[in-house]
Amino acid sequence: MNNKKNNEFDVVIIGSGFGGGTVALRLAQAGKRVLVLERGRRWRGANLEPAAGDPASTPFPELGDTHFFWGRQIWRPARQRLGLFEIRQMPNLQGLLGAGVGGGSLIWANVVIEAPEEVFSAHWPREINRTALEPYYRKADPYLRPAYVPGVPGIPDGQKGRAVRRAEVLEQAAARVGRTWRPVRVAVNFGDDKQAAPNGHGARQLGCNYCGLCSAGCPQNAKNTVDVTYIAAAEALGAEVRPLHEVTAVEPVAGGYRVHYRRYQPDGSLAESGSIEAPRVVVSAGTFGSTELMLKSKHAGYLTGLSQALGSRFSINGNVLSGALKPGSSRKEIASADTNSGPAITGMIDYGDFAIEDYPNPTWANGIVGGTSFGRIKAFLLALMGVKPSARSLARKVADLLVYVGVSRDAAGGQLKLSRLFGLSLTWPGGINADPAVRKLHAALKELAEAQGRRYVPNVFSIFNRPFTYHPLGGCPMADTEQEGVVDSCGRVFNYPGLYIADGSIVPTAIGRNPSYTIAALSERIAEKMLQDMQRFGR
Repeated sequence: MNNKKNNEFDVVIIGSGFGGGTVALRLAQAGKRVLVLERGRRWRGANLEPAAGDPASTPFPELGDTHFFWGRQIWRPARQRLGLFEIRQMPNLQGLLGAGVGGGSLIWANVVIEAPEEVFSAHWPREINRTALEPYYRKADPYLRPAYVPGVPGIPDGQKGRAVRRAEVLEQAAARVGRTWRPVRVAVNFGDDKQAAPNGHGARQLGCNYCGLCSAGCPQNAKNTVDVTYIAAAEALGAEVRPLHEVTAVEPVAGGYRVHYRRYQPDGSLAESGSIEAPRVVVSAGTFGSTELMLKSKHAGYLTGLSQALGSRFSINGNVLSGALKPGSSRKEIASADTNSGPAITGMIDYGDFAIEDYPNPTWANGIVGGTSFGRIKAFLLALMGVKPSARSLARKVADLLVYVGVSRDAAGGQLKLSRLFGLSLTWPGGINADPAVRKLHAALKELAEAQGRRYVPNVFSIFNRPFTYHPLGGCPMADTEQEGVVDSCGRVFNYPGLYIADGSIVPTAIGRNPSYTIAALSERIAEKMLQDMQRFGR
C-alpha cells in the first residue's frame, strides 16, 4: 500500500466536477497545495489534435467502444470499463452520471441558469438564498462564459448564426399551448470551429460546430466544461490531478483524514490499492458518489458520527426526459438532421415551478431512446458487449422523434441507503412518479406533443417506465442543524472538522431548473469559507 505523508498536500479533493474543480482552483489561487483524485480518465474531443489537448487523454468514446460505459467488464469482471457514462440502475430509478476529469460537466447540456428565488423558501440554511448566492454566480461567469446560441429566435443582442430548427419547433409548440418560449444561456464557445485557440485558462478549444453531441462528449471541446476551465487553471497554478483514482473510504486520523483509493491502469486492471493523508478533505464525487462514499465510510466504522440525515432529501430535480413521435412514422425511416443540429439545449418554456427544454435526439444512444422496452434492453446489452452500430442504424432508430428535457420541483422525498450488496438503493414514499410535480410535468409534455400532432413518449431513456434522472440532488443535504442535514451552510460536515462536501449532494431541494450553475455558485462560496477557516485555524 502506498501511504503518502499527511504534510504533502493541504487539501485532497475527491472528484473534479463543478464542485471539486471550483474548490481546487480557488484553493490553488490562494497558494494551497491541492490534490484532486478523479476516478475517470482524461478525455478530449475527437476533432481536437492531441498536441492541442493532453497527450495522455483519450478521445470521447462512441457507443460500442469498450470504454463507453463505466462499470465492470462483462467478460473480465476483475477489470473496470472506465468509460464516460455510468448508468446507475435501481429497481425504481435510473441515473446518468459522467466519469472523467471534469466530472458531470463532460456530459452536461450546457445550460447556465440561476435558481428561482422561491426555491430557497424552505429546507435551506438561513444564510443561503438567491441574494446570498448572487456574487458567487458572478464569480463562476468568467469560467462558464455563458452566452445565447447565435441564430436562435429572440436572443437579446440579435447575434447572427446558423438557424436551429429544434428551437423554432419548440417555440411554435409553445405558442400552440398558450405559453412563451425563451432562449437560454449556454456555456459554449462559439468561436472558430476549425482552428483551436487558447481559452485563457491553460487549455485550447475549437468553436461549436452545431453537431448536437454535447451530452455525448463534445468532439470539439467547445463546451466550457470544468476540465478546460477551472481544472486547467488550477493545474497551471500547481494543483495536481490524478485520474483513474477511485476513492473507496475516508477515515479520520490524527491531524486530518486518510483517503483510501484504488488506482486503475488504462485497460481497467487494478494497479494498486493505496491511501493518502491530508489535514482537509473535500468530497465532490457527485450526488450518488458522495452519498455512497459517506455511507460506506460510516458502515466501515470510519465516520460513525455522521448525521442521521445522511441519504435524505434526495431529489431527481423533477426530471422527465420525454419524446414526441410522429404518428405512423416507421423506425426504418431515415431521420432528418435538422432537429438534431445545434447545442444540446437552446431555449425553454418557463412554466414557473417547472420548465421544458429542447434537446437533440441523441443518435449516439442507438435505440436506447424511444424504442420499446425490449428494444432498449437489447440496444443496451449490445452496447455493453461492444457491438458498434452503423451510422445508418443510428439514423433509423431516431426517425422523427423529438426529445424534450423537463425539470421541476419535486418534493425531494427520496432516501438513499446502502443495499445488501453495498450499492445504493432508493426509497420514495408513494413512488417518484406519483410526486405532484412530476405528474404535472408529464401532463405539460403530453400537451406539447399532442399540440404538434405527435404521440407522447414518456421516459424515453427508461426501461419498464422507471424514472430517469440526469440531475440527481441531495443525500448529504446542507442545513442549519445536524438533525436536519449532513453539512452546514459552508459545506462543513457536522462533527468532522476539516471535512467538507461540495457538489449536488448538498442541495436539499429540487431546483426546478438546470442545477449546475447553482452547484458552482455554492462551491465558490464553500471555497471562500474554507480559506477563511484555514486562515483562522492554520493550514
